[in-house]
Amino acid sequence: MGMGEPLANYDNLLKALRILNAPWGGGIGARKITISTSGLAPQIGRLAGEPLQFRLAISLHGATDAVRNKIMPVNRKHPLAELIAACEYYQKSRGRMITFEYILISGINDGLDQVKPLAALARRLNARVNLIPYNVVEGLPWVRPAEPVQEAFLRALEKEKVAATLRREKGHDIDAACGQLRLKTERELANLPS
Repeated sequence: MGMGEPLANYDNLLKALRILNAPWGGGIGARKITISTSGLAPQIGRLAGEPLQFRLAISLHGATDAVRNKIMPVNRKHPLAELIAACEYYQKSRGRMITFEYILISGINDGLDQVKPLAALARRLNARVNLIPYNVVEGLPWVRPAEPVQEAFLRALEKEKVAATLRREKGHDIDAACGQLRLKTERELANLPS
């Protein structure tokens, strides 16, 4: 997660996952492997036909097209209706729970007005919601919501009868959380003398 879109490299992704799953490879059970996607709907449909039982996580981050269009460029090509239809197809074909990853960004998608549309999508797919407070990244204008805002969002989702968790990660204060370390390392490498 956080290192690119795996379904954009579908064939190589599946090749790597088969090696990780094989007894002669990593020996990791397919149900212990989660594929996280920003929402490439056609590839989700292809994934539904795979014999191995991989888990699927959708980096949703917005429960309406208006919000997703602001922060998820993929939504312009595969809007929510197409994404949710692909998820429904995947779920009916696989019988597996889907997880929605939802990064809470202050003033963008952390308002309580976002809870009902998110809850409706989660209930429609019987999906679990994993709330992730945004990790501040140098050069981007977004900020992490205050902890009371995070907690209020979680409580509101739970009140809507949605299975949800709030990730209380460590590392954002030292630029070691998801997305931060990669950007910092790339900038440091770019500044090395040749």
